[in-house]
Amino acid sequence: MANYKFALVAPCIREFVALFVCAAIMHACSEQPNTSSTAITETISSDQVNPPMALDSATSAAVTSLIAKYLARIDSDFSAVQSELESMQTEIERFLENPNAAAISAVRAAWLRAHSAYELTTVHRHFAQTVVNEATRLNLLSLQYQINHWPILPGYIDYLSSYPESGIVNDMTVPLTSDDIRSQHGLFDINEAAVGFHALEFLIWGENRDRISPRPFSDFQATTVLPADAEARGLTLDELSNNRRRVMLALSTEILNQDFESFMSLWAAQSNDFRVQLENSDSPDLFGHLLTALTSVLIEEVLARSLYPMLNGDFIDSFPSIFSHSSQNVASAQLFGLEQLLLETSTESMTLDQILSNLSGDYAEYFFQNFDASKECLVLLFSTQDASPIPTSAAEAEFTVVECINQLTNMIDYVEQVQSRLISPV
Repeated sequence: MANYKFALVAPCIREFVALFVCAAIMHACSEQPNTSSTAITETISSDQVNPPMALDSATSAAVTSLIAKYLARIDSDFSAVQSELESMQTEIERFLENPNAAAISAVRAAWLRAHSAYELTTVHRHFAQTVVNEATRLNLLSLQYQINHWPILPGYIDYLSSYPESGIVNDMTVPLTSDDIRSQHGLFDINEAAVGFHALEFLIWGENRDRISPRPFSDFQATTVLPADAEARGLTLDELSNNRRRVMLALSTEILNQDFESFMSLWAAQSNDFRVQLENSDSPDLFGHLLTALTSVLIEEVLARSLYPMLNGDFIDSFPSIFSHSSQNVASAQLFGLEQLLLETSTESMTLDQILSNLSGDYAEYFFQNFDASKECLVLLFSTQDASPIPTSAAEAEFTVVECINQLTNMIDYVEQVQSRLISPV
């Protein structure tokens, strides 16, 4: 599996990359002419520039009402994911009954819909982590590792062109039961994924490195007559790779549905408690939970997992959906989820965006300029660069990555400026 580099980016490397970005930006700025008529040399404290502020009673009430509406949106979006997963399972069952080109295309389309629906809930999942108790938070994180971990080692699941006998599908020592497949997930390495969206993605598309050579549907055709060479090797029909692959596909789909149902149940129990406490909670704290969820999506999901590794030259692990080449869908769904939170989750009189705009002139003027630019930048970057593990133009790719990083960090700064100033009303 030498063609695949699936090492995780260590935190220290991320910090180094972040410092590298800052240094590059400062160097670029130093080469620009100084257009300011007066250099500012006096040190100004952050409290002078951004003094602390309390929410007035109307804003506090709006925040409480807005979060109540947001909880309903979370429930609705989670239900949509469940519906898409059930549709995908139906398509997979139909495909396994009669494997053909049209049926596997329908399976792939169903996977794309289900995965995009899940990625749209990214901000909801980050919000959940801020408001549930610690034990539930750890359980939610564990389930997310089961549901959507990437990067993965594809050769751990099934054959690669360079390793035709690799993977659980071809390992007769691994029984294909739900419990046994679960036990293989992350058995020796975090990237040894046996279940979840991306294990399914590889089963459905195969390596597909050129975007035009996905796994043939014939890989899933049932073998009903034992070939002579297999019989000579002492194999049974159940041990043939096609038949094991069929079982693996069906069980992996069932496991994914079960894990998401467990995720929803955990959240439902905690969100009911949170609803009860909502009216008695401190509005700046509630507001802070929303802003933390918003910025953590940008920091943890986009910067740390994709853009910083790209800047470090990693153009494999940086893309969440390299087998279906749909990484741009992930970026679009995650940003759309943020956009819904800001613009569509509202009280009768105010959206979250309007509240932030009222509290910060910088946010009002600049946030969505950077937001729109970052959407365009990320979709372009993901759609053009995940076709190959080596970008067409390394210099051009690096420039685009830095541009995306700048826009995202600007967005984070505008939100964090507001969050850092929030104080409880006297």
